Amino acid sequence: DADAAKFTGTAGMSTYAVAPGNAYVIDYFGGYAGSGAAHMAMDKKIKRDGASMREVAIEEYITDPGQEPDS
Repeated sequence: DADAAKFTGTAGMSTYAVAPGNAYVIDYFGGYAGSGAAHMAMDKKIKRDGASMREVAIEEYITDPGQEPDS
């Protein structure tokens, strides 16, 4: 992918090209221990819509969930 080739990255990072398509987004706020419920809700929604999950799930964190105390 041309855009991925432009990314030089930093230590500990790598690129992965994902084919274009539709996406589902969920915003979860809360402790890491409860994040599984967000994944289950997303899976339920995808199945209810008759869609299927393709390649990857992308998670973004503001902090390191392993180091941040649950709220």
